[in-house]
Amino acid sequence: MRASKWRIAPLLTWTFLVWISRVRNVLTDQDLEVAGVAWRLGAAGIFLGLAAAVLGQLILGHQGTQQLKWLATWSIGFWLVRGTGILIDSNWSFEFKAVHSALMIVTFAMVALAISGPRLRE
Repeated sequence: MRASKWRIAPLLTWTFLVWISRVRNVLTDQDLEVAGVAWRLGAAGIFLGLAAAVLGQLILGHQGTQQLKWLATWSIGFWLVRGTGILIDSNWSFEFKAVHSALMIVTFAMVALAISGPRLRE
């Protein structure tokens, strides 16, 4: 594995851990209605699908540049919209906001690491 691929591994690991955990939480939450389950699983599915596409390209020996750009863009866009929504919504507790702020910040850091360097200058 080339050194540049090692910059992507933390983002992929983080994405799989966070969003597989999210799927499990959604599927075990008895308080969610069908629409709530659907949009949460849809968002998680996009994250997991994009991460799987990047991983697949890397396993096949390809650069996976386009898939990485899609994952990076989706990750940043999702957390800017959803994270901001959580932070400004007075219905969420401080603890909930703190946890999701941490998830957002770590995601941004993992994206920055993954897209840094010469990898995306093709």
